[in-house]
Amino acid sequence: MSTPPTPTVLITGGAGFVGHALVRELTRAEDDPAALLRPREIRLLDPSAPEPSDDPRVRYLGGDVRDRAALGEACRGVDLVFHCAARVDWGRLSDEELGAVNVAGTANVIQACREASVPALVHTSTLDVVYTGEPRTFVDESAPVSVRHVNGYCRTKAAAEALARRANGAALANGGTLRATVMRPASIYGERDPYHVPGLVSGALARRIPRIGNGRGSCQHVYVGNVAHAHCLAGRSLLEEGRAAGQVYFITDSAPENFFDFLEPIVSALGYRMLPRALAIPRAPLRVVGALLEGAAAALRPLYPVTPLVTRFAVDFVSMEFTVSGEKLGRELGYRPLYSKDEAYARTIAHFRQHPPAALRA
Repeated sequence: MSTPPTPTVLITGGAGFVGHALVRELTRAEDDPAALLRPREIRLLDPSAPEPSDDPRVRYLGGDVRDRAALGEACRGVDLVFHCAARVDWGRLSDEELGAVNVAGTANVIQACREASVPALVHTSTLDVVYTGEPRTFVDESAPVSVRHVNGYCRTKAAAEALARRANGAALANGGTLRATVMRPASIYGERDPYHVPGLVSGALARRIPRIGNGRGSCQHVYVGNVAHAHCLAGRSLLEEGRAAGQVYFITDSAPENFFDFLEPIVSALGYRMLPRALAIPRAPLRVVGALLEGAAAALRPLYPVTPLVTRFAVDFVSMEFTVSGEKLGRELGYRPLYSKDEAYARTIAHFRQHPPAALRA
């Protein structure tokens, strides 16, 4: 492979789950063969401060994708934007609140790229944009985006992805054109995971975690480090030969597996026990509970936003068959998982042992 490009990079959501992993990939040593990009500068746009970095190239800007002036300044002199900022929510926030970041924020990023003549944009989407609430297996990128979204998060992420796809080829202020790529990770796990491991242990009773469904459903996960690696592959392609321009890619790194079976080694290493399948909670009645809790959360939202303990989307996600194909990313950009499953598990366990969620401290 040729010498890695040396762009100035902006990461929106740079203090978040994927953003943090991207910083790690972008700050590899110069002689590291896994370094796909060697940025001159890495700017992090995020309202939350990231962990301090010893690398002098990393620069925290603060700011928010809803702030057009902050975005415009952040994009000045940038060669590549990784747009990772998003609100991830299953029932706590209204569509308006989700849309302000996920949709309007994406429109702001695209406009800032055009005005600052940023030539390359990698947009972080999700496999949820093709999710319809029905079982599907090995969906590939030719499948249409769903027109029947199960919640506001899926709906706003689909609208954001549409904006990013249309942005490819858009005119820039300097007369050039924008190259844009959309990345759709499978269910992301790893160190700093704010969703899966914390969610499982928060639902534990006496350090026992119940399963949901008959155990025959399966989904796909991807380690956050491999998500960041795939983003870097796409970014490099946009800056070089442009093969990724206008393309959409699913990101996976492991075979389909039942949600609870997949995460059992992690929670077991943290001192929890996954209950056997014979004691699993049936899917149908739990969906009824989810519907009731979603309704209650919606009624309370104007006064006090709460996240439902159970939602129909979450119940279906962990108990139903829904898988995607990641072959296109390997075929077109040469993607292979940089981190093995064993290494990903080890890194995840080590992180949560050092930084346990609140439930793990109890």
